[in-house]
Amino acid sequence: MGLSRRSLLIGTAVAAGGTLLGGTGAAAGTGPYLPTPDSLRKHPLPGWYPRAKFGVFVHWGPYAVPAWGDDSWSSEWYLYGMNATAKGGLHEHHRRTYGEDFGYDDFIPRFTAERYDPDDWVRLFERAGAGYFVLTSKHHDGFQLFPNSASDRHSVRFGPHRDLVGELFLAARRTRLKRGLYYSLGEFYNPALGTAPRNPYTGAPVPYTGYRPVTDYVAEYEHVHLRTLIDRYDPDILWGDGHGSHDFGAGHIFRPPVWDWRSDEILAHYYNRAEQRHKGVLVNDRFIASHADIDSVEGDKLGYVLRPEPWEACLTMSRSWGYMDPTYQIKSPQLLVRLLVDIVAKNGNLLLNIGPRADGTIPDWQRDRLLAIGRWLEVNGRAVFGSVPWRRAEDGELRYTVTGRTFNIIGNTWPGEELTVPADLPIADGARVHLLDGHGGDGRPLRWRRAGDTIVITLPARQPPLTAAGFPTVFTATG
Repeated sequence: MGLSRRSLLIGTAVAAGGTLLGGTGAAAGTGPYLPTPDSLRKHPLPGWYPRAKFGVFVHWGPYAVPAWGDDSWSSEWYLYGMNATAKGGLHEHHRRTYGEDFGYDDFIPRFTAERYDPDDWVRLFERAGAGYFVLTSKHHDGFQLFPNSASDRHSVRFGPHRDLVGELFLAARRTRLKRGLYYSLGEFYNPALGTAPRNPYTGAPVPYTGYRPVTDYVAEYEHVHLRTLIDRYDPDILWGDGHGSHDFGAGHIFRPPVWDWRSDEILAHYYNRAEQRHKGVLVNDRFIASHADIDSVEGDKLGYVLRPEPWEACLTMSRSWGYMDPTYQIKSPQLLVRLLVDIVAKNGNLLLNIGPRADGTIPDWQRDRLLAIGRWLEVNGRAVFGSVPWRRAEDGELRYTVTGRTFNIIGNTWPGEELTVPADLPIADGARVHLLDGHGGDGRPLRWRRAGDTIVITLPARQPPLTAAGFPTVFTATG
């Protein structure tokens, strides 16, 4: 199969009954946990999560081969969109480009990961200032990036012939990065769900590559996958999705209308394993369990609001989650930083998505945006990492955070000669106000005064370079 040395190391560890362990982190455990609401709700949110603020989401799979989407279908929904005859142009695009006899699974051999360099990915995530990443171990097309006993529809048996999850987790093992795994509970088409795949043009049944027949999808397939991910890779985050019951024009997907994922069993197993390893872990709110550690908000939502508990916004850099070429609706680096600031001021974390190519390379425009965020955080991260929200998140273009004894004012635009803020901000008489610069500023406090119901801060004539480039500016008040 041409396995890399890294793949051989992973295989050896697994064969020996080992796990891809990462650094431990003390967790205020209250286990052992039972698969009951009363027991699971006692699980604490680990302290590292609200301090991290920024993570990288990775959508990667065979859908990166066609790399096509439109206003109706993001690229990772290619399998479903090619079956939707009355919505969007993907159905006809596939016919014109590949022909009626070319099935979605014919893309799997072309999903090669031949230039996949997990060490490079990890270095990029660290340079971006991310505290964690979440990789799609299985998306809605059912293709798994890890070997397991429930199915052969995975990346060691087909396509790359590599354990893509294991390689990335091994690369990150001795870094500060926390490691997460996305898992789609349901699938677009799976015989065990009563939705066997068919040719979208002829209606004829088609094979589901690597499928092993099961009678109980949850116990014999989904739970086997999740327990494998937990026991073998020791993730810090389990990120569920694909949990609902929908029909978007190409048949029913994910699950039948009446269904029980029995997710409390998985959460109890996950939490108990983490207790044994003395680490803090979390799950999001899409397992349809009796408990979730965080709420997740998907996509670009206008009007994020300050929440009393930590939460997460996951969003894309462009139109699509998976790789798409050409792409559109690309967000600028400046907008991405403003979104990060807005989310953090409202007690949230930003999970920002990238979509690698089928060969495992990350497009330059995505790398550039991650690195731009990292450059901004290198100068201004003290107002982000480890911060907590103030009682009010915003005033117009201003956002607020608190770090220790420092109150942070983050402005989206440069106000000119003076910055005027409301007088009720916690800036005490005698406080020292600074402008975070990072490029040769003299470090002297800025002059400020009270003027009625406002505070007026006198600004230097020269804008910091990042501010001049359109990025947010951070002012700190201490004392």
